[in-house]
Order: sequence, then C-alpha cells, then structure tokens
Amino acid sequence: MLDEAPFRVRTLDETDYVSLARFDHPSGRALTDTEEQAAERYQINIVERGWFQLGFGRGETVLGPGSVFVSRPGETYRYSHMRHLEPDTCLSLGFSASVARELESIFNRLTLVIPMTNRLAFLRLRLCSYAANDVPMLLDTLACDLVDAVDNAHKDRRHLYRPEQLNWYAQRVGAARDMMDSSPDDQHSLWHLASQVAMSPFLFARVFRELIGLPPHKYLIRLRLQRARTLLESGMSVTDVCYAVGFNNLSHFIRTFRAYFGTVPSTLKASRPARSHGRVQ
Repeated sequence: MLDEAPFRVRTLDETDYVSLARFDHPSGRALTDTEEQAAERYQINIVERGWFQLGFGRGETVLGPGSVFVSRPGETYRYSHMRHLEPDTCLSLGFSASVARELESIFNRLTLVIPMTNRLAFLRLRLCSYAANDVPMLLDTLACDLVDAVDNAHKDRRHLYRPEQLNWYAQRVGAARDMMDSSPDDQHSLWHLASQVAMSPFLFARVFRELIGLPPHKYLIRLRLQRARTLLESGMSVTDVCYAVGFNNLSHFIRTFRAYFGTVPSTLKASRPARSHGRVQ
C-alpha cells in the first residue's frame, strides 16, 4: 500500500524477492470514509488488529483480526473504516517483479479473502512474531510457505484449532522441527520425536503435516537433501555426502536426490548452486 496519509508503512525486513512491511493508521490522523488504492505487486496481507471494509468490484467484505487477503497488481481496492471500531494494523508480504510471472497463475485463481486453515493460522503466528535476522532465507522460506498455504486453503479446510490449542501445537511442532533442523543426519524416528514433545505419534504426525505442509519424514528428507547439495558444492564426494547427511544406502540417496533436484548428485559436485527448488516425491 502507498506510504501516504493516513497510512504509515514501515518495512520490517526484505530480500531480493520479498519484503515484509507493517502498515497502520497513526493516532490523530483523520480517516476518510473510503479510499481507493491500486496494487503495484502481488501481496499477501494479514490483519493483525482492528477492522476495515475491503471492496473490489461490486463486492464488500468486513475484515478483522486474523483475516488474510491478497492483492494483485493492476487491481484497485476500496478501503473503508467504520466509526467506533479500531482502525486496522496489517502485515503485508510483497513480492518483487522478478517473481511475478511465477506467481501470476497462483494469485489469479485465489479468492480475494483467503479462508482460514490451521496451517495458515500457524504461519500467521510465525509471521506476526517474525524479527529481522541475518538469515535472508528465513523470510523467503516463510513467503513460499504462505503462498503454498493460501493456494491450498480451499482444500485444507478442517475444524480450526482454538487459539490456545494452536499455540500448544505450534510450540511442540516447532521444537520437533528444531531437533531435525539442528541435526538432520541423526536417525530421527516418528516415535522419538513425538515423545520428546509429549505427543502421541499419531497426533504428532497429523498435526505436523497440517501445520508444516509435509509429513515429518519428508521434511527430514528435504533437510538432508539441501544439506547434501551444500556439501557436494564444497567438493565432498558423493559417497561421503550420502552418509554424512544420514542416508544409509548410496543408490537410494542418488535416486532421491535426482527426484528432488532433477539431476544426479555428481553433476552438482564442486559446481555453482542449482536454481531448481525441487520437491520431495
């Protein structure tokens, strides 16, 4: 959104591909009944607090705390504020023009206001507590996860967790993920991870998949493959990398690596980082 009265926009963090900003209405500034603004880029917006009415075309929707809506370049939206209700404060995740072509087909099939899911609520918690850091990939990863979550929101709708229940699950899933992130080469088991965070393995597996978007074993495989790419590019041999990242079978490692990156490990050895993001099969 434009940085002009009565809006105040503060950039919280940015990378080459995405920026995170908070916009609100400073106290003391008069709010007009309705304002129109044209979006300049693709954005995912989250209402942190307050209320407003969002209009597009002939439609009008009242949004409040926790609502998630998107913006598409070239579209003009109407923003109306209601008397006696706190004006909105929103987080906006904006994408650069360099990735616009990749986002176009996804955003064009989305509804303006995204239906809430447990995964989206979990990512909203993470984004609202986000603090700028020295790891640019963290914001990029969060952005990619959010795009995937809004794209799948209509398929992922289930019974929504209560806020205190979501916080409880988020803490435990986060702790389990930290264990895998810190040592992906360890032979983590579903049962051990679940017991470490005081959950049954069946509940843990379901909640992890729902909040993270991948089951635990595929999340671990992704970590190992990303670590493997880094080691290969440093010059380590394919065989040494296989066992260093936690695989126990060389041929299985090569097949899995090829399915994820689209190439065999030997082609990445001591080469520049591959641009393919890949996916776990």
